[in-house]
Formats: sequence, C-alpha cells, structure tokens
Amino acid sequence: MNLAALYHRPDSEMAYLVKKDDFQIRLRTGTNEVENVILYYGDPYDVTINDKKKQIWEYQVQEMNLQASTSLYDYWQLNVSVPLKRLQYFFKIKFRNGKEFLYDDRHIWSYSKTHLENSSGFRMPYFHEIDRIKTPDWVKKTVWYQIFPERFANGDHSIDPKGTLPWGSEKPSRTNFFGGDLQGVIDHLDYLEDLGINGIYFCPIFAAHSNHKYDTIDYFNIDPAFGSKEKFKELVDKAHERGIKIMLDAVFNHMGDFSMQWQDVIKNGVKSRFAEWFHINKFPVSYDEISLEQAENLTYEVFAKTPHMPKLNTANPEVQDYLLEIARYWIEQFDIDAWRLDVANEIDHHFWKKFYRETHKLKSDFYVVGEVWHSAQSWLDQAEFDGVMNYPFTDAIIDGIILNKINITEMMDALINNLMKYRDQN
Repeated sequence: MNLAALYHRPDSEMAYLVKKDDFQIRLRTGTNEVENVILYYGDPYDVTINDKKKQIWEYQVQEMNLQASTSLYDYWQLNVSVPLKRLQYFFKIKFRNGKEFLYDDRHIWSYSKTHLENSSGFRMPYFHEIDRIKTPDWVKKTVWYQIFPERFANGDHSIDPKGTLPWGSEKPSRTNFFGGDLQGVIDHLDYLEDLGINGIYFCPIFAAHSNHKYDTIDYFNIDPAFGSKEKFKELVDKAHERGIKIMLDAVFNHMGDFSMQWQDVIKNGVKSRFAEWFHINKFPVSYDEISLEQAENLTYEVFAKTPHMPKLNTANPEVQDYLLEIARYWIEQFDIDAWRLDVANEIDHHFWKKFYRETHKLKSDFYVVGEVWHSAQSWLDQAEFDGVMNYPFTDAIIDGIILNKINITEMMDALINNLMKYRDQN
C-alpha cells in the first residue's frame, strides 16, 4: 500500500472545466493497488445543521473510472457537473488489502465518520467559461505537412541565390542552396492535396542570411530567394481554395546578426537605440568563434551557443510592440491561420499572454503552437498556446517502434505519462 503514490492537484490538468458545464477530475494511485475510488462532491455551500447544531456538508458520491495505467501508476477519472457551478470534492480510496483512506486538500487519513465530517475538500470556486481552454475545431481535423522552403521545390530559377546547386547534385548541408521557393510550393499544391493533407506548416520564410532562415533579418519581408509578398499571398489564397490552412514559423527568441537592429548595436554599442532590445552583458559586443554555430567568451546572450543569433529582450516594451506588430501583420494582410513559435520555452510567459490575446483578437479560431521539448503544462494551462510540438510523444514512438531502444511496455508508459500531463481538448 503506497500512500506516497496518491496525487491530485486542483486547477490543473487533474481538475479542469472540459466543457461548459462539465468538470473533469483525475487521481493518480499506485499501479494495481487500489480496488476503487469514490468521489465525494457537491456545492461547498450546500450544508445542513444536524441535531448537534453542527454544519454538515451535503454531497453526492460517484465511483471513478480507471482511465489508464503504467508500470508505476493508475489514473482514475470522472466528469461531474453541479447546478450552481461551484465545486468541492475529495476522494475515498479503497486499497486491495481492504484499508480505506480519505484524500482531501489537507489530509490523507484513514476513513472514518469523524474524518469524513471534517474533511477539507479540494475546490473549484466557480466554473468560469472564459477560463476554459478551447482548441479551434479545425485543428483537430488538420493533417499538417511541414515544408522547409529551400528544400521543397525550385519553381522560379530567376530568384535563385548565388551559388545555387542543381537539385539533388550533392548532399544537403547547413550552408548550401538548391533554390527551393514559394512558386515551387504553388506548383505542387495539387500533389499536396492528393496526399490528403489540409495544413502546411512552413519553416521560416522571412528575409535571412542562412538557408534555414532561423536567423531573421527582416520579419516584414519574404526572403528574396523564396519570392515576394505577392507570391506568398497567391500561395495562401490558392491553398485556402483547396481547404488547406497555412501556419508560419515565428522566430521571436532571437534575431540574425545581419539584422538592422543588431548591426546598429555593433556600430554604436551602448549608445545604440537598440541596445536594450537584446540581453547584452558587456560592450562592445564580442565573441571568440569556434565554428559556425559555436562560440565562447560571448558578451551577449544568444540562442544555444551560436553568436549569429542574439537573443531578444521580450520584456522590453519596444520589442514587445515590434513583435506583436509582426504577428498581426501576417494575419491581417495575408490571412494566415496559425503561428508556430520557435524556441517558445525560452521566452517569458508575460509576452506570450499578450501574443495570444493579440492574435485571437483578429481571428477567434487562430491557432498558436509552441516549440517546447519538455513538459509544457505552464503554457497550455493558461491562454498562451493552443498546443505544443509534442516531441516527447514522437520520441517515445520512434524509440519504441523505429529504433527499438525501449520495449513496448516502456513505450506505452511514456505515452500514457505524457497524455496524463495534459487536459483533454474540446
């Protein structure tokens, strides 16, 4: 009997409003240790006075369902509703050895009439519909196709960057170019539609120095090697005619070192009007380069350890306004449907809350998905992201089925553990 395995956290993925009047509650227990779980629940203000003039809470009881199991834990779940949208609840847990315990907001103690009458329930003070996490319906039916524009198809040789190689002539690298562009995507929309996809997720398409474009120079312009704004609008319109949604990649954690802002910092140092746009520890900015993406003795913060991607200070109001203008611009002018947020976990929550409000103000069913390589509850349990790039889910499948690094039981444990970290999306 492992009492330490008992776990519940209110106002989280373990207790939340899943539909307008439907509240979902989860409880974790040790695997195969518990015979059943009874939920005691009701309005906290539903009380009566007994013959000893003591207030007694009027509750309902319902047995919880065993929802999922791993090698270590069982997960129990139940959806409940209450008329006045106020909820108090606690659990009665019957172990297989016959012992019974009550688990409430303050105690894990043995079941008795006295403990039952003196339990302090977990609370959801009110079911606020505005706080309910809602995912756009269209996303649940979308099959995304990711396009790295430089490597998809070359549809317009007139805009090939200098040194463009014949398609497939050598192994792709981080420094060579093959001339992929937006026209190449337009030329293959019928092919993409035939595949059955209905969403295109573009890696960055804005002006940048590299072939991958994660070192943005200008967020308001399409990279000239990919095409023009007019060409992008044509792509969006033709995709939408086919029922295909468009998601762009927003690289807001950092900029490229060829950007006007960073070049001004290099030129003017502490007197630059952009000096506070970045995390600079010492002027003049400098570093000792080890390789293209590795440096030491950096005097400023960067993405990873590459000196060519200085980190933006998103706590700076000027930076916030600049990035939010970018976010609005591509929605208002080109009718994109979603933003994918690069290195989203390294940007402050304060900024993402603003970003979410601004984008959804323009389109109520807009989709925001963040790149987070680890547990992402803190972004998904509030209005910051609608979803995340679920790498732990993907890695578990790859490790279990493709690479055979883990067995099927270990793979299922990883998948269930990941699933139980998040709310059901409705």
